[in-house]
Amino acid sequence: MLYRNVSKYGLATHLALAAALPAALAQFVSCDVLAGVMFWVSLAASIWILMEPSVFSGETISGARARVLHRVFRDPLAWLFLVVVVFAFVRWLNSGVRLAFDAEASVWAVKEAAATFLPASSGNEGLFPLALAISMGVVVIGVKHALGRNARLWFGIAAGVASATGACIAVIQAGMGVEPFHASALASFGTPCLWGSMYAMFLLVTVACGIEAEGRGMTKSRLFFAWSVAGNGMGAYLFLPGLLSVAYLSLAALVAIVAIVLLKQRSGAAAAARATSMLAFGIIMATFATILPPYAEIQEAKVKGFAIETAFPPALADRNAALARISKAIWMDHPWSGVGIGAFKLHAPFSAGKDDWAVLPPQPTVGPNGYFTLVTERGIVDALLWCAVIAMLVYFWVFRFIGSFKWQRQQDEGRSWFLNISAVVWVGPLALLACLVDAWFSSNFPLTALAGCMMAALSLAAASFPKAKQDTDKKESEG
Repeated sequence: MLYRNVSKYGLATHLALAAALPAALAQFVSCDVLAGVMFWVSLAASIWILMEPSVFSGETISGARARVLHRVFRDPLAWLFLVVVVFAFVRWLNSGVRLAFDAEASVWAVKEAAATFLPASSGNEGLFPLALAISMGVVVIGVKHALGRNARLWFGIAAGVASATGACIAVIQAGMGVEPFHASALASFGTPCLWGSMYAMFLLVTVACGIEAEGRGMTKSRLFFAWSVAGNGMGAYLFLPGLLSVAYLSLAALVAIVAIVLLKQRSGAAAAARATSMLAFGIIMATFATILPPYAEIQEAKVKGFAIETAFPPALADRNAALARISKAIWMDHPWSGVGIGAFKLHAPFSAGKDDWAVLPPQPTVGPNGYFTLVTERGIVDALLWCAVIAMLVYFWVFRFIGSFKWQRQQDEGRSWFLNISAVVWVGPLALLACLVDAWFSSNFPLTALAGCMMAALSLAAASFPKAKQDTDKKESEG
């Protein structure tokens, strides 16, 4: 029994860890340490994909391996991820952009990378993007080709558990006044990096997967589901500005309502009641934890953050306008490959005017939002690679959407198409929408794993559609 469970869910667990490690560890370890952990977990997940993919009914393990290898080899998204990894690898190798002082000329100058015609990074800041590219490629391809139905649901729950564990520890640290957790809990729209967005993204995924798992009879996942809801809910509430946290939590509530309604129609009121009780248990734990006295200062800041004048003060608009002018000037000088990951702070002082310094922070490190940071540091080429990966994932979702709709029309089951699909499929477009909106507020968006969270959610959603009729000759096993 133990071997069977490990075989069924070992791959899903490794993929979940690869997807959720940035959310779980980002606030506790340096980027270099996090990148190293992500690399080794991704390597382990890759071995699992090759050795222990989910097995379809009537299929041998060797047949499952051959099927996965065949699909990966024919998948253009896998080859695109290979290009992305090579591009990120070049950035990491071509590092060393830094601010240097010329003693003879008595001036500061930006020292370019050794090969200025290739993409670069500042210092060793290209290591984390490289690890992120590798891990996201492994996660997306693994979810798309190597997981069965139950294993996909466990992937969403396990990723939520890993993220929730990190969120819970961070929440406790914030309540104790430990920096930088306390400062992150008081984050505003002027804060460059909004770590709570990753917790909120995994909250969307785990709510849909946890409720769907009840309909599939996965009773052992109930407490994990409740814990994931509690931890990620607390993280999303405490580590995001008030308005943004309400938006994310509203999306999670919408997903929960849709999932419970679908579960009731397919599995009955008893299954819906059980799923609702575990969801409520998680919400109660999160609510009780965040109303304790140590969080009084944070609660007060959250309430003030609901006022538009407080959330978006004129000083913030002036600062963003100045950063936008600086970002455009830097990008115009390096349009194709950008100035290098982490090099915005090196170029900004030379592009800022005298009037800009009246509203700028002492050391501007990022653009006014994620889009400016992306094109300024990574250039047109890298930005197009990001867009290409997202576009192919959207195409995958739309393709499966249309295929499942056509397949349903050929069936005579007496049930509508909407009731025949999992609520998990709707998490993908919602995660994409949330990510695009979040990038407007989080200046460090390209430097975090939020886009990776979105890609994992979108690939999971697309893979959760019922397969077309010609693909159901071999049904997926419980794995």
